[in-house]
Amino acid sequence: MFLLQNVKYKNILTVEELQLGEKAITSISGPSGGGKTTLLRLLNNIISPDRGKIFYQERNLEEYEPLELRRRVMMLPQNPILYGDSIRESFLKAQEFSGSEVSLTEAEEMLEHLHLEKKLEDSTEELSGGERQRIALARLLLISPETMLLDEPTASLDSSNERDIVHFLAEFARYRGKKMIMVTHAPEVAASVADQEVIIEDGHLRSSKFNSP
Repeated sequence: MFLLQNVKYKNILTVEELQLGEKAITSISGPSGGGKTTLLRLLNNIISPDRGKIFYQERNLEEYEPLELRRRVMMLPQNPILYGDSIRESFLKAQEFSGSEVSLTEAEEMLEHLHLEKKLEDSTEELSGGERQRIALARLLLISPETMLLDEPTASLDSSNERDIVHFLAEFARYRGKKMIMVTHAPEVAASVADQEVIIEDGHLRSSKFNSP
């Protein structure tokens, strides 16, 4: 799905060759500051490499119109923006951007799946950082683009909730035929569901392996 060839971004990340996202779940782990978030930003064409090429579906990222790419490939950052004053408004704003219909009934169910005891009428101003991230994650899942780039989506959770949600994400991707590329601070949790495990350290690819079905 993604192919990186001879990619370098400043002194932050250098990848000679890497294929990502061929199967449903790809985990990316490694020490903080190693270049993991930079890799996701490159895949979403938020930033461009100083050299090299990145392909998505055998097409150079630079050939995509930005709106087309970001409707097909969406990224959940660590500190997402929630538009509107309420959770409901945030979901509806996402609908406008994506061009896809968002079911508010499904939105309520998604909040439960992500262990959020919130109502759609609740204000976004009162949410903690972790709650905001899970609202944004629910919003992304409802839009359901073909590829999702998740930057530590469970970092604020305890280990039990984290495992539950990671397994839910994996089930969601496989059932819907979607692809998830997930940066994680808990590789042992991601490894339990990942089809491909990638390790990035000190700005370089250290390993990439596929797990047996």
